[in-house]
Amino acid sequence: MLCCHLAVIRLRLFCASGSSRFRLRFINTCLFGRRFVVSNNLHGGRIMSLIQQFLTTCQSHLNRRQALLGLSLLTLSACSRSVPLTQTTDTNVAYYTCTMHTFVRSQDPHGKCPVCGMGLVPVMKNPAATNTDSSTATNVAPAVVAVDSVDTSNGRINVAPERLQEIGATTEVVTKRVLTRTLRAPARAEIDESTLRDINIKAGAGYIEKLYANYEGKTFHKGEPLMRVLCEGWLAAQTDYIRAYRAWKRTPTMEPNNSFALDNKLGLMRARIRVWDLSEGQIADLEKFALSTNEVDLRTGHGLSGSFDVLAPFDGYVHMKKAVEGMRFEAGQSLLQLANHSQVWITAQFPESEAPYINVGQRMAVSFPSMPQHVAIGEISFLDPHVNEQERRIMARIVLSDKEHMFHPGLFAEVSGEVPIGESLSISSRAVVPTGDKYIVFVDHGGGQLEPREIHVGAHSGDYYEVLSGLNEGDRIISSANFLIDAESRIQGVLKTWGTHP
Repeated sequence: MLCCHLAVIRLRLFCASGSSRFRLRFINTCLFGRRFVVSNNLHGGRIMSLIQQFLTTCQSHLNRRQALLGLSLLTLSACSRSVPLTQTTDTNVAYYTCTMHTFVRSQDPHGKCPVCGMGLVPVMKNPAATNTDSSTATNVAPAVVAVDSVDTSNGRINVAPERLQEIGATTEVVTKRVLTRTLRAPARAEIDESTLRDINIKAGAGYIEKLYANYEGKTFHKGEPLMRVLCEGWLAAQTDYIRAYRAWKRTPTMEPNNSFALDNKLGLMRARIRVWDLSEGQIADLEKFALSTNEVDLRTGHGLSGSFDVLAPFDGYVHMKKAVEGMRFEAGQSLLQLANHSQVWITAQFPESEAPYINVGQRMAVSFPSMPQHVAIGEISFLDPHVNEQERRIMARIVLSDKEHMFHPGLFAEVSGEVPIGESLSISSRAVVPTGDKYIVFVDHGGGQLEPREIHVGAHSGDYYEVLSGLNEGDRIISSANFLIDAESRIQGVLKTWGTHP
């Protein structure tokens, strides 16, 4: 509805226009578009003065008769669309509130919530009157269940069974179930650190003549040469072992009563030769040479070499290379670091809330996003005794066999498993209305009587909550449309014990 002043402004703007086409469009808009609604308090004298001004201005552009006819029709159309200012007030409405913010109260039926901007709904002084007037029910937002009555003595609300059916409310019986807790955590494949091997020469310093493992990541097989080294003292070590071995071989025929002493001497020399990290095959070749040589060649060193090959102790790859061909090294200096890729570590980061459910030896399924077709099963071999202070997670390690070398270190993975909790009282999670630090359910007492009740929940197992207290086995509760019932319950004050502010 437009006031008199707005009508005056529109007419003056219309008269000031010099376009007859605009005036005709303006008249058509007012007549057929119903843009104008003139209030009842627009005085007749004011209208006549506007008409006179309109006719005078339009005399040079429009036929006086046409202008008078258009303005008369405009005035009649505006007056016919007038709306009374007075509004009916329902005396049974106590106040208007917001379904989401029940602390908002207003006496304006067309008011808006200052928090969320939603329209306000009426709260009746006598809730039973909501069924008597259908026009009042239309003011209620669609997201609110119309409550027939509220019994504040026992904190129950009464909702007609047909209305519960309209909003799709269903019920379920509180019962005992065998619950399991699903554990899930992000993980990553890493090198099995227990298989790392450092390659060094322990017996003496020397030089690297040839480096075969000349880049990181290079794969090799057990027994393949990694490098060839020239070492100080290697010739003397070979000579001492060959003499001890030759003497031990002559013992049964020449000195049968002194074999025990020679056995000890040979064992001592073999321990010394092993310091050079020789393989069993290299020692066997040295023993064969000892039987084929003589003392003259042994004194001159004929047939002996001052260098030897360092062989790979297992199948793997070069994890870290510190050696360069031709470099000098000292005794015990790290030259290479080898990794065995026959198995990998899967390190999973579980939330600290799941720490009580994780144990060593627990079987877990490991999946890889890059290889969804491969799912491996392993056991937790190690559980970190400390929680990460920044991420608040606990690390669990799973060892997986990787004979085919598919699980490359650095791959992302996901670890999951089921932990049985046991049989306990439970309800579906959709039946629970969380309200901050509390959980509410609506107990169905039959006949449309609903009781909001606070419960204490335990573990969350899939679609179910473990019930610790607040419900008994056999109780019937609302399992759907709970938020609609909860909103109306707060409006009617049934849930005032849970707080009036969010």
